[in-house]
Amino acid sequence: MSNTQRLPFEPDLPEGSNAAALFLDFARKLAALPGYDSDKERNAAIEVCRRRAIKDKGKCDSPGRQPLLAAMHVLADLAKQGWSVGISGEEIKISREENGAVKGDEARERIRSQLHAERDEQLRQPAATAFIRSMEARQLFEGQCLSVFSLMRDGKELATKLTGIARAPDEEGLRVAAEAISPYLQFIRGEDERCPYTGLRLIDVWRYFRHTWANPYKSVPGRTVMVLVRDAAAPCHPLVGIAALSSAAVAVTARDEKIGWTSDAVVEELMERPTAKLAAWLQRIVDGAIDEIYKVDLFEDEILSARELSRPSADVVARLDKEGRQQRKEHHRFMGSGEYKKSEPANDLGEEHWEAQARSALFRSKRALELANLLSVRRVLRQYFGDPPSKNMLVQFVSSREGRDAVAKIVRKAKADRVGTAIADLTVCGAVPPYNEVLGGKLVAMLMVGPEVVVEYRRRYGGIPSVIASSMAGQPVCRAAELAFIGTTSFYGQRPSQYDRISIPRDPGAANSGPGIRYDYLGRTRGIGTFQFGDQTVSELALLLAQSKRGQQVNSVFGEGVNPRLRKLRDGLDALGLPTDDLLNHGGPRLVYGVELTENTHAYLLGMDKHPKFILPQKGAKQLTQQIARWWMKRWLLPRVAKDGTLERVAQHNFVHPIRHGARVRVPSDDEE
Repeated sequence: MSNTQRLPFEPDLPEGSNAAALFLDFARKLAALPGYDSDKERNAAIEVCRRRAIKDKGKCDSPGRQPLLAAMHVLADLAKQGWSVGISGEEIKISREENGAVKGDEARERIRSQLHAERDEQLRQPAATAFIRSMEARQLFEGQCLSVFSLMRDGKELATKLTGIARAPDEEGLRVAAEAISPYLQFIRGEDERCPYTGLRLIDVWRYFRHTWANPYKSVPGRTVMVLVRDAAAPCHPLVGIAALSSAAVAVTARDEKIGWTSDAVVEELMERPTAKLAAWLQRIVDGAIDEIYKVDLFEDEILSARELSRPSADVVARLDKEGRQQRKEHHRFMGSGEYKKSEPANDLGEEHWEAQARSALFRSKRALELANLLSVRRVLRQYFGDPPSKNMLVQFVSSREGRDAVAKIVRKAKADRVGTAIADLTVCGAVPPYNEVLGGKLVAMLMVGPEVVVEYRRRYGGIPSVIASSMAGQPVCRAAELAFIGTTSFYGQRPSQYDRISIPRDPGAANSGPGIRYDYLGRTRGIGTFQFGDQTVSELALLLAQSKRGQQVNSVFGEGVNPRLRKLRDGLDALGLPTDDLLNHGGPRLVYGVELTENTHAYLLGMDKHPKFILPQKGAKQLTQQIARWWMKRWLLPRVAKDGTLERVAQHNFVHPIRHGARVRVPSDDEE
């Protein structure tokens, strides 16, 4: 049975122009490329074809120039990702072997190669190269010549310190391990915060080591907590690893099913265990959401009245829906004029700003549509619920079709209130050499779900207005910043992964403290993403959309919607008439993991419980970090060091010139292209 996917690649290019002929010529050149010994050689040859074609863009008639450029960039990126190009007459077809057709190391290597294609393109950019060279240049700091190399642990020295652990008794082995590695967390709290041992900006240190990852470095919008895991047991406190928490993805099927964040799960719960308390919860979510939305302008323009707010009709729902759609069109027209101005940090803004935001076309649209949605739910609740609602009323409500539809809307609202504040994604997590050889990645993963990170998240975001909620309310709205759940994905769609078998006892310092928290494997993603397309490709597609009659609908404005990069790609590929869903499927589904930090995760994340009940204690967070590190040493470090070859691999990461330490960023050389 074949696992090869074949698709026609027929971009919509303007009739009457020579764009189609030029694109066919470009595709033929890609198809004629010979086989190469390595992916780097193949990708370099594809890049040469692309650059030559772009250089010759002036040969294309003006109307077809932008569609041609966009189509060439898309095809070249796909070729770099392992899609082969075939030509039959004037018909272009692309094909690839699915990653699921291969297993083990071969599958990992294929995915790694796909990720490296865009990463190497990024590292070749002059700005990236200059940054890396500046970090590696020696600079005088407090009487010493230091550089980013000073933050890399000498593997030979570390291996020497760890020698003998395997033959030592447990307690003696732990003592030696603690003398060799003493990890702690350092949070990056400002752009200009500097390392006290090298003088380098902490954000630059984090960014440098991030460039050693398989995938390219990209900034992530929304909330971010960037962390360095450092080792106090060596000079300059070298890096054990880096990590980052980011705003959680809105929809991850496996995660939402684990949390019980689906309408089916909630309906089942309501039917199996109906209570008056749960009925009141449904009512409370709807009433609270309606009360919070800014409505003054809707009253002024007679789109809504106070009576219709309390006793909504089908007519008012229809009016609000119409107003929302009209204002969305106004927003896109307004954004096209380039007059939008980005706002200051949320905690520096007053009520007048939030009211102006609420009255903008974008948020007036969102408010009208949200009110239409919530008032339709209120209509159903009034039909079934009394004051107060009872268990029997809830049973009748959930047994009806309109009741179940209303529950789905309520769950979406409850999820929206918590997804940006009570859960986060671990988007970067790993060790740098030589610590990766002794399972330092598991240490980083354990520390990132410990109380010290939860406390830092609360310190950083507690009391800061939520941009979306405040813009909807016309006044500052602060959500509780209590992390109840952390999710993550692994690059490679096969187990075991770094996160498998990681757990932390309820009391890591006690002999038998009972179960605490753990990384649970939740399933796989669908493999839909954007990494297979480069930044230049996204830019060309955005320009194509801007020149189209419909105009660009994605402006990367906070509040427009999630994942603007994905939406730009989807709209752009659609505009070219290409098979969008197939091309956005990169063929490499990722493993999904999740960590419940609280005992009442489900109830808290749905708003049933007002406060989280943390499993690990929140007091003495730094001391608990040290206990978690000691637990890692006992559970993972000691057995790893005992394995043959481990210390030899650690020792290879040394500073013999030329420096080939594994933590050094390798910039692709010019001759590779």
